Amino acid sequence: MNWPERLFLGAVLLVAGAGILLALRAVGVPVPILAEHSPEAQPVSVRDDRSLELPPAAPPEEEPGLLEELGAGSPWAGGPLGGAGGDPAAGAASAAPGAGPGDAEGGGAPEEAGGKKAGRDPLVDRLLAKVDLSDPGQVMAFLIATFTPRGTKLGEEDVDLLLKVLAEQKQFGLRNLLMAHLERIGGEKVTEGILAFLATDPDPASAARALHTLGVQKDERAVEGLVGFLAETKNRRLREAAFRNLLGTRNPAATGPLLDVLDRAQDPGLKRYALAALSQLGGEQGAEAVLRYATSPDPLERSLGQRSLRDLRSPAAVPVLTDALARGVDPPTTWQVIRALGRIRDVRAVEPLGRLALEETNRGLRIEAIKGLGQIGRAEAVPTLRSIAESDKNPAVRRMAERAIQAIRRQEARRLSRPPKSRKPRKPPRPPGRDR
Repeated sequence: MNWPERLFLGAVLLVAGAGILLALRAVGVPVPILAEHSPEAQPVSVRDDRSLELPPAAPPEEEPGLLEELGAGSPWAGGPLGGAGGDPAAGAASAAPGAGPGDAEGGGAPEEAGGKKAGRDPLVDRLLAKVDLSDPGQVMAFLIATFTPRGTKLGEEDVDLLLKVLAEQKQFGLRNLLMAHLERIGGEKVTEGILAFLATDPDPASAARALHTLGVQKDERAVEGLVGFLAETKNRRLREAAFRNLLGTRNPAATGPLLDVLDRAQDPGLKRYALAALSQLGGEQGAEAVLRYATSPDPLERSLGQRSLRDLRSPAAVPVLTDALARGVDPPTTWQVIRALGRIRDVRAVEPLGRLALEETNRGLRIEAIKGLGQIGRAEAVPTLRSIAESDKNPAVRRMAERAIQAIRRQEARRLSRPPKSRKPRKPPRPPGRDR
């Protein structure tokens, strides 16, 4: 038998063997070679013929706060708030022709290379004289021709015209492009015009797009309009869009209107949105409202407040939280206050948490306070932690204090090893009269 025949015979035997193994597996006969590489095989360790040791279950995660429950990230963490997670307003600005990622917050006319605003393009007036505003096709062509990646060629003198067309035309694509222009022009007239447009009860897609435009303006009147729409609408998706765009403004001017909504609201769902927004935008007043709900005798309000405490990230909330520790609140609220202080990582929380770790009788709260000190990571907490680690009677508390000291030392070492930020040297001013 020559070598080609041997090669052919070997291939036939290999294919036949593979077919037999697959047939055995299909009828339920266990095949060790196939089972070993099966994706369905579970990672278990066999101790004897009668018992199997399953892998340990993952530890339960902490219950999420209201922000995560409502599907929004935290602005203090730098997350996108104006269009993530199914918001109907998401990407509306970028849908306009030539819009770049940063165009949604741009305003006004495009700039020249020297940083000065360019004058009005004469092409705009020539096109405007010829366009028939009742023809959607001509209006769309005009809007596309006057839109650039760097902004819009239209200006404040065109706002009334754009708002008039916005009210008359019903096509969403046209309205989308109109509001993209209005966003880049900006100003009080744009804000008032969008609020008037929302008062006409447009279709949900156009309303969500208008809410996004208000969120881009970020002025006090726009923030009040977003809070008002949040309180009045019954549409769940539009309420969510108003909530996301309100958070995206990061404007503390929302605190007063949100507190009014929280006091008047009877709908628990609306209270959830108001508390979640106050935890991010309300500063000290927002933290007080959240803490008031967290200690309320009403079970529903207390539940909402406890969950909203998990969303506090602003350093402005630290005085309110430390004052709550000094006054003494119920253990569940104290637990959430300690965790909030640990997340904020403000040095002002070191002394109150250290006092709680030394004087509290509840072992669980003491351990949580020690964890918070380690999370803050400031050297000011080391003497207190060392005293606990050396003299406390409870071994679990001593171990946690040792771990917190080690965590603080690691954070201090990282801070010291971090290179200083390099600053570019400033160029000396040019002498007057010299050509550029």
